[in-house]
Amino acid sequence: MNDWSKGLVLFSAFLSPLAMADWLLDVNFEFSTAGNTQTVNTSLSLLPGEETVFFGTTNESSAPRELVGSAELLEVSADEVKIAFKVQERLDDGAWRTLISPTLSTGLNSPALFETVDGDADEQVKLQVEVTSV
Repeated sequence: MNDWSKGLVLFSAFLSPLAMADWLLDVNFEFSTAGNTQTVNTSLSLLPGEETVFFGTTNESSAPRELVGSAELLEVSADEVKIAFKVQERLDDGAWRTLISPTLSTGLNSPALFETVDGDADEQVKLQVEVTSV
């Protein structure tokens, strides 16, 4: 077996556990607007290629806005995990508005932060995530 073949076999053996692993996503989400702040702290399992709802709130007095957040594990490599996020808000007329839809890349056990501020609407969104393998 030549050196290239040995490297390919070792690389395949290294990636196989990654492809078959269960992924745990820790999410800290904060949405602030007009003096109200909604926060969600949760952990959930991710499966490659499946969109997973990581939180949903209803329009109650404790939650001034109805929000739904989802995540999809897009890619896994030895160095990086890529996840697409989407957080939507239900408007008064029943339509949905996307607050954020970032794709974040991070390493395992390495927190990533996404933050955006809309000064005109007086809104701030923070999304901090960390991926671990279980």
